[in-house]
Amino acid sequence: MLINSKTGDKVFISWSGGKDSYLSLLMAKEKDLQIACLLSFVGSDGFSRSHGLKNNILYEQANSLGIHLEIEEVTWESYEEGFENAVKRLKDIYGITGGVFGDINLKEHREWIEKMSDRCNISYNLPLWMMEERDVSDELIRRGGKTLLVSIRNDLVDEKWLGKVMDPGYVEYCEKIGISPCGENGEAHTLVVDGPMFKYPLPFKTGDIK
Repeated sequence: MLINSKTGDKVFISWSGGKDSYLSLLMAKEKDLQIACLLSFVGSDGFSRSHGLKNNILYEQANSLGIHLEIEEVTWESYEEGFENAVKRLKDIYGITGGVFGDINLKEHREWIEKMSDRCNISYNLPLWMMEERDVSDELIRRGGKTLLVSIRNDLVDEKWLGKVMDPGYVEYCEKIGISPCGENGEAHTLVVDGPMFKYPLPFKTGDIK
C-alpha cells in the first residue's frame, strides 16, 4: 500500500471499470475516505482510454454503485493536461482533496501518479500497491466481485476465457502458464458487473469477437 492521504480526505476514484479500480474503491471506503466521484478518461470515439469500454457502460456502473461519474476527454498526448483540468473541475464541484488509484506494481505508473498529484496539490492513495497479484485477484473473488474478461491478448491467453467471469480457475491458469493474473502486462482487461456496493448487477450478453 502506498498512501499520503488521511482519514476524511474527499477523493475521486480513478475509474477504469475493471477489477483493480473497483477493489480500490472498496478498500478506500473501508479507510473512511469520502468518495466524491469516479473519474474516467475517455477518447473522442466514446470509449474509455484504459479498457476500451463504451462510456454508457461506465455510467451504468456508476448508477448501480450510486456514485457520480465524471469523464474527461483526452488523447494520449494530452493526458497530463486532461488530468490537471479534471482535478481542477473536481475541486470546484466536490471539493476533492485526493485521488485513489488501482495500480499494483508498475513503477512508472506510481511515479506518474506522484508527479501529477504533487502538481495538482492533492493527496494520493494506492490501496493495492505491492500486493501480490494472486492476492489481488483472490481478494476480489473473496469479496464477491464479479468481473468479466472483456479483452485478451490472444498471443498470451486462450480465447476460451474471453467473455468468462474471472474465477479461481482463471487465476490458476495464469499462474500455470506464467502470465499476470491481474493483466499487468496487458494480458487481459476486465469489466466489473456485480459485487459489494452494486445496487443491481449490470445486464450483459456476449457478442462477436473483434
